[in-house]
Amino acid sequence: MRYTLLILLILISQLFYAQPSRRNYVGLAAGPSFPMGNFKSTQLSDSTSGFAKTGVGVTFNYSYRITHNLGVVAMINYASNGFNYQAYADSLEHIHTTHNVSVSNSSNWSGGGILAGLFLTFPFSDNFSWDVRASFGFYGVYSPQVTINAVNKDDPNDKSEYYREKASAFSYAYSFGTGFKYALSKYYLLVFVDYYASPLTFDNASGWDWDNKPYETSFKQNISTLELTFGLGYFF
Repeated sequence: MRYTLLILLILISQLFYAQPSRRNYVGLAAGPSFPMGNFKSTQLSDSTSGFAKTGVGVTFNYSYRITHNLGVVAMINYASNGFNYQAYADSLEHIHTTHNVSVSNSSNWSGGGILAGLFLTFPFSDNFSWDVRASFGFYGVYSPQVTINAVNKDDPNDKSEYYREKASAFSYAYSFGTGFKYALSKYYLLVFVDYYASPLTFDNASGWDWDNKPYETSFKQNISTLELTFGLGYFF
């Protein structure tokens, strides 16, 4: 029992011990953004499939350490993920077997947001530490603009073009992440892995459908990405 109390006291003292230096830091990091779940799915029969491809993510953050191990963090995140137009074309051809289909897109899934939360830091040495962070905020995203060209297999002169315009959506978002910081003089080398998620509804989607009719509709898309970023931070 005495050993248990001693361990608890040590942990509590570590948590609330305020170290005088390196309380603040700002960081900028970038790296690949991997789509997850429905956002990555290429099932045309599922309206929540995003056909998203690996893209790039950028994160700017400000962190303030309240105690030796606990702090607050604010993050601005931006991500751009391409559209898997080949998988989309293959899915359309599977349904419309009388046509050859090609798809092109002029824009990516793109968007970002502002989030704030808490982080825990665990120093292994004076220069090297491990962080765990969680945050909540808001996200805005643009869907890609997609153009579909179809040619009748039996009549090459029978050609059609369909499109889906870019749409926008805004919703809450949350993030969980972990990473490492290594101090060099007044700078940190940063390596982080962060998961971002936001349930979005695009209310202003429009285009020209396969029946040669204009349409306006709404659709739901759960955006979720895993971002591996490398960057530099300045502490003060």
